[in-house]
Amino acid sequence: METKLDTHQFLKRFFGDDNQIKLNAVESANGSARMLQPWIVRLEQGLPSVLPYKRHQGTDWYGVAQSERQLRSLREDLTAFVGPTWSTFRGQRSPLNLGDPVEASVQSFTGGLAFKFQGASDGNGKSHEIWKALELMRQVLDRRVAQTYETPRATGRVLRDFYMALQACDRPAAEHQLHYLKNHNRLDPQNLLFLKVRMLSNLEEWEELLALPELPDLLGTRRPYEVTQALIRAVYQHELYRFESTKAVQSAVTYFYESILPQYSSLYTARASSRQPETVKSFMLLAIGREEPDVALQDEILSIPGLYPDDLAYLQQLADLCQKPIASPPVVTTNPLKQAEEAGQCFNWDQVLNLAPQAPPSLQKTRLLFEAFYELETLDSQREALAAFQELTSSEQEILSQTRRGKDCLERLQGTKSPAKEVPNNWVEWLQQLIQKPEWDLALDVSRRGEQEWDLSDLITKNGAIQEFRSLLETASGQSETEQTLANALPHLLGAFQNDEQYPRREFSSIYAFLLDLIAITTSGGDPDLVLFNELANTLFSLGINQETYNEIVGFALDLWEQYSSPAKVDWILDFINILIIQPCLEDKIRSQLLFAVATTLRQYANRIDEIQWRLFSGLVQDLSLEASFPDLPPDQEISGENDYEAENNPLKKLKNKSILIYTLTEPVAQRAKAMLESACAGIKVHLSHAKGGNEQLKTWILNADFVVMVTASAKHAATYFIEDHCSENKLLRVNTKGSASLLREIEAYLAGIGKVF
Repeated sequence: METKLDTHQFLKRFFGDDNQIKLNAVESANGSARMLQPWIVRLEQGLPSVLPYKRHQGTDWYGVAQSERQLRSLREDLTAFVGPTWSTFRGQRSPLNLGDPVEASVQSFTGGLAFKFQGASDGNGKSHEIWKALELMRQVLDRRVAQTYETPRATGRVLRDFYMALQACDRPAAEHQLHYLKNHNRLDPQNLLFLKVRMLSNLEEWEELLALPELPDLLGTRRPYEVTQALIRAVYQHELYRFESTKAVQSAVTYFYESILPQYSSLYTARASSRQPETVKSFMLLAIGREEPDVALQDEILSIPGLYPDDLAYLQQLADLCQKPIASPPVVTTNPLKQAEEAGQCFNWDQVLNLAPQAPPSLQKTRLLFEAFYELETLDSQREALAAFQELTSSEQEILSQTRRGKDCLERLQGTKSPAKEVPNNWVEWLQQLIQKPEWDLALDVSRRGEQEWDLSDLITKNGAIQEFRSLLETASGQSETEQTLANALPHLLGAFQNDEQYPRREFSSIYAFLLDLIAITTSGGDPDLVLFNELANTLFSLGINQETYNEIVGFALDLWEQYSSPAKVDWILDFINILIIQPCLEDKIRSQLLFAVATTLRQYANRIDEIQWRLFSGLVQDLSLEASFPDLPPDQEISGENDYEAENNPLKKLKNKSILIYTLTEPVAQRAKAMLESACAGIKVHLSHAKGGNEQLKTWILNADFVVMVTASAKHAATYFIEDHCSENKLLRVNTKGSASLLREIEAYLAGIGKVF
């Protein structure tokens, strides 16, 4: 079963070990194959491209397309520019050798929409002429005006879809939104780079993030603190986590000061009240490794509320390395402004934010806090800077607003439409301000930063806060002036609640239900939206709901299927039905109605439904004892029952009598995959783990398993690292998908490619 690769996966496999041309030689500014970069850009933009596969026998060229229409156009262009004069190209598709990793990657990426040809060689075995012809072809293609009838999309909506893709861990969807923003000139290159950093950090692609060609410039430029935190996370996980996992605390301090700080010093100028584990641990290393340890910073870090026990234990081990000096009398702050200015000269923005607010109102105090906000762009720094500005006299405000830096900061502090006088401290205040000022143009910017900076504990501890928050959500969604802003802020609301360390909380059930409604109402049918819809639905079913809410959720799914039903959405709807089977059924009629609606679509697209989807559908029907209702599904020609699984060439036979571990937080997906594997492989033993961190049971399963599947798209990083620490690479498969059908495809594709039994 073939697995569709995204662009990044395809490039990594195409320029893999078998290809003498390496991806880093292509992507590097000074790489020996950097001349291929324009062809890579075309590929990333979803355009047909041509790539070389160099080996000892010579170089094969592959014309790759992503649709039949593109393939026809590529055939015409190759015939005109390359043709029989400079190559073996004759306009015909060549069968690909799936035993060759490079050609297998072409098949997986294009679905067979590819040409293969060789260039005419000179006496030295070189083929310079074909390269000249291909380059001329590319230059002409790049000058063509692309004809498109796509309806223009608002930038806020594109960003909403980008962040929804990140929340769903869907890299291809996120990259698609980035390409749209770039191709339509919606954002400048620097802001596009910031978004790419966020994407790689969310996907935990640490090595790729730190290998970005733009990294040196990124380290030297002003950037949002969320980008700084993403870089700190990458450095910690790629360079420092190994010391934590082995409890080599002294080595961690030494390595941090000798290797990390000289290269990444600009990342460690301010913690800015961050509670992110990697940031906190990095600043502890900074505090204790100095000639005179920063005891105040050390104590501040150890007193951060809500730290995980494992993180706190490691922080304490680090703190124990340095002996605290004899307590000295507390320093009396006699001139906070002067001390804040001295801290600013050393780029110690944490100290600036601590000291400057204590000073009396003045232009100098405000300028200093403006500078801190300019460097950090956190909500805390924004709040202090705006408060200092409000304290000034009208004449002083006028003086400050006439300077270029002052005017720029004021626009970022207040917005340009209906300037805000306060910065929200939490989600409740954000909604209140949005409702009071529907034209508030900083609303989305604040919600994006609030996702990372605001704590949800206020909703728990403050009496009536949850009900107030839900009421405000309903008010904002019911007003035409605010509903679009709320819809575009949806991924940040989801991020705040789904990334909560105690997710799911029963107290937040009404909020989860509202967010699910908001997805259903505002979606355009994108895969990330539908994946997140399933996740929230399963969460609500697990927490317990009444029949009215059950009918509403299934009704939403039915409406979405009627609106977006297609072969591309079959995986999603089968996973949703699987959730309905696993969870208690409160209304059989509407569940059956959905199943029959899906069956109607499957009949319509029978030749577009793959074998795994048919088997999943059959399993769902059997679980519901409805075989008699669907005697014609699946069609006989589409699936041949047990014989296919018994075929000698079936990749799943390699799991016969083997032990397999599947790790994912999406429990219904894992259970369905387990059932499918057990029906396909005699003697297989499948263990499922949904732990949010490492434990002895998980360790035992890892060590005893013949094959470990780790669903990285649905994982907590603590468990991810635990699995990687205890599992050998030769039996670990990382899968970046959340659906049962796609998970099974990944397993089949992997087994087909390894060529041997474990």
